[in-house]
Amino acid sequence: MIQAQLFEVDKGRDGATWQVGNHDIRNWRGWYQFREGGKGNWQFYVPWFSNDNVTCTVTRIAADGKTYQQDGVPIDGANRILIEGKRYGRSHWDH
Repeated sequence: MIQAQLFEVDKGRDGATWQVGNHDIRNWRGWYQFREGGKGNWQFYVPWFSNDNVTCTVTRIAADGKTYQQDGVPIDGANRILIEGKRYGRSHWDH
């Protein structure tokens, strides 16, 4: 039995978490992150890569809780994306 959410989550708030199906989702400093089944690393979502092979697009969350796409996020030759001054490898993002 799926338990109904009893209140509306302010998705635009840093640290907000909610569930969609089997995925946990959170707002981490305005970045959309998810993980499956409440286990594993929180992952950024990369919907596509740029033609320049040095940047990608990563999903963000606006103050109103709506998602949008951030273009121009650096990705290096080791497949690490640069978020908030830190590089995250493949175990921390999904395409």
